Formats: sequence, C-alpha cells, structure tokens
Amino acid sequence: MKKFLLAATFAATLTAVPALAQDAPRGGGMFERLDANKDGVITKEEFDADVAARFARLDTNKDGKVSEAEREAAGRGGGMGMRGMTGDVTLADMQAQAQRRFDRLDANHDGKIDQAEIQVMMDRMRDRQGPPPGGSNN
Repeated sequence: MKKFLLAATFAATLTAVPALAQDAPRGGGMFERLDANKDGVITKEEFDADVAARFARLDTNKDGKVSEAEREAAGRGGGMGMRGMTGDVTLADMQAQAQRRFDRLDANHDGKIDQAEIQVMMDRMRDRQGPPPGGSNN
C-alpha cells in the first residue's frame, strides 16, 4: 500500500510540473498563477493559498469535503492535487498531498520553488521518458 501511495504521489508531481513550468506568453502558466506577488518564486504560503482556493471551488455543496461526484463535475478528476485520491477528500487531505508535492519540488529546502527547481524536475522527467519518437531531445 505504501508503494502504491508513493507511486501515486510521484505521478501527481510529474503531471503537475509541466503545468508549473509553463511561461506566461504561452497561456499564463500555473507558475505565474501560484506566484501571487510576482517575485519569481512560489512560497509555501502561496502554494497553500492555492490549495485552499481550489478546495473551496471544488467543494460545491460546502460540506467540508470533496466527493467523487464533485471531482467528476469539475472535470479531469478535480485537477492537480486530487490525482490518486478516492472517496471523500477533506482540505486536510489535499493539504497533506500538497505538502509532499511542495517538498519534492523545493529541492534546496529553502521554503520556495523557483524556475530553476522546476527546470531540474523537468529535466529528470525528460531523462526518464527518453527521446521523443523519431527525434532527439533537442
């Protein structure tokens, strides 16, 4: 069970990183959305505020939990932060998963995620996936 949870959490991180790494000219990007004060880094507080806001949007009946029906209604399983979760999800559940994701992304453990840390994760993902079919990594 622990291996499954670790794999699911890692998979959620891998799917979140490309969205974080988008830059503003190509549609705004999640990094820019999360960087509320636009200082070029995502702090734990900014990350947590986004989790709370997403939870509030998903909890449409305001009962303090997000049901599978609410996640399905939101589309894509409720989005980042909900992957791998089943049954009713509380804010505490989402915050715990977000904490693990933040800790993995914050490679130097300074309490902030910057573009360099995102790039490291992107490079790792690319290396694991190998070259694209019929082409090279460049």
